[in-house]
Amino acid sequence: MDFRTSLVTYLPEEEVDSLINSIQNGEVTHCLLINPDKLSDEEFVARFPNVRKHPFVEHAYYYNKEEYDFGMSLFYLDGVYSIEDGSAMMVNAFLKPEEDDVVLDMCAAPGGKSLGASIAMNGKGCIISNDISYPRAKDLSQNVERMGRGNIVVSSTDFIFSHIHFADTFDKIILDAPCSGSAMMRKNKAAEADWKYSKVKANAKRQAELLELAYSMVKPGGVISYSTCSFNYEEDEGILLAFKAKHPEIEFLDLGEHESFYHLDALPQAVRLHPNHFEGEGQFICLLKKPGVIQKTKRTTIANDRYKLFCQDYGLTERSNELRRDKFYSLYQHFDVSHLNILRYGVKLFEMRDSGIFIPDHHLAAFLPSSYSVPITQEEAKAYIYGNTFPMDKEDGFYIVSYENMNLGFVKVTQGVAKNHYPKSCIVMAKQRKIFGD
Repeated sequence: MDFRTSLVTYLPEEEVDSLINSIQNGEVTHCLLINPDKLSDEEFVARFPNVRKHPFVEHAYYYNKEEYDFGMSLFYLDGVYSIEDGSAMMVNAFLKPEEDDVVLDMCAAPGGKSLGASIAMNGKGCIISNDISYPRAKDLSQNVERMGRGNIVVSSTDFIFSHIHFADTFDKIILDAPCSGSAMMRKNKAAEADWKYSKVKANAKRQAELLELAYSMVKPGGVISYSTCSFNYEEDEGILLAFKAKHPEIEFLDLGEHESFYHLDALPQAVRLHPNHFEGEGQFICLLKKPGVIQKTKRTTIANDRYKLFCQDYGLTERSNELRRDKFYSLYQHFDVSHLNILRYGVKLFEMRDSGIFIPDHHLAAFLPSSYSVPITQEEAKAYIYGNTFPMDKEDGFYIVSYENMNLGFVKVTQGVAKNHYPKSCIVMAKQRKIFGD
């Protein structure tokens, strides 16, 4: 079965033709999400006046890539924004994560929905951002570090084996299920050639399994966001209606009406964001509520007296500061990760060395405001992001350096020379993207 035939089974032919025309001939959209902890919306718009506000998502803007190539900017390296699809952002716009929520993002890499949830929660609560693929989880972890988020635990766990330990644990769950990816066709022509109906059917089986796992882990009264970047009924409404048949007690939440939303009569509460109607590459979204009255998790923190002065110096004393495998982390609130394979537990603060010296981590510099930093010039900033040393008239020790009120990272000053502690991956990226126009 070809792609068009798979769609006309459930969609009107005129809608299918319009959708396919948009995929084949429409312009790829570009959107980003501002990190308000690093730059205000007002300052961002003042710097880039031709961006357009997203109509539904706070801190989100559409832009013309030919005018603003935001991926090639120092702002990107410093986590001032996350480049994401304008329709994928709608998951959090509908789910509305709150400051006291404990959230699970089950298939999180590369991390856009976790980052969006973290920003919506103002850095509070707790998000378990998981991907079963360890390499993808590592990329996810780097994005969390780059954006300086402090309420995200990154893990690479297969919940088939560990879901029993998280029964009725999460207030909200984001299940952006692996799918055949037809919403990727416009920006990646290889995705169109790679699409096969057999993949749709295979993915549908896995999606149903993941939804069952999510249902076991969400609290009574909690909400699951189920989404895909597929336009196929078998991966979208079909999955949810089959799930409803097995769990008649669940409630589909109405996501409202708008001229850019498309609905099928079979499941009118769900929203299809087709690129011929909505400015984005495409998304299917539905919210499922588990019956019951939700009981919020009480926030707890763990203090660490051994490194009390370090925590005081960086304003971290009200957070949960925990030592894990000789690495010191700070999370907004404690979460039991004993049954998770974690890569990051909130903000990584430092690692201990055999000499007894602790080396502060780049994530701490990305997390803290620029008030903790030493401002440097453009020439010094260029030397820094390219991995070079530069003179600094400071006593020996570690310092955060910043450029134009943006923290770049740590340096270690020794005898008047600032030695670079910028991550090697960031140095490579800075050189590849020719930051400062080189």
